[in-house]
Amino acid sequence: MTRFPKIESLRGELKRSEVRSGIRYQLTTREFILQRDRRTYRIALQDILGLIECTDSELAGQMHLAVGAHAAGKPYKIVTSLLYQISPSGVREQTFVSFYTRLSPAFASQMAGLLASS
Repeated sequence: MTRFPKIESLRGELKRSEVRSGIRYQLTTREFILQRDRRTYRIALQDILGLIECTDSELAGQMHLAVGAHAAGKPYKIVTSLLYQISPSGVREQTFVSFYTRLSPAFASQMAGLLASS
């Protein structure tokens, strides 16, 4: 079983949590969190500019930006104005990023609903 780094505190109420193919996906009323190996990616929902289903070929073309490219689910591009990447070497803040990953249909639907209501 994969051991994920401990998240000090979730922002907002936890709405969904999934673990697929060694990746943990969490969605709260205020943020999207993805954990893989020893890296954590945190994106505040207010910073997400778009959630777009993309093609497998687009995802494959962005391997250096893709997280969970080989996991199950549909490929998505999350366009965000601010993303935090947390690793053992520290916190890295990235601005205006296209973040590629795979999401389950239920996770993507719930995330789209939260984005529409915020």
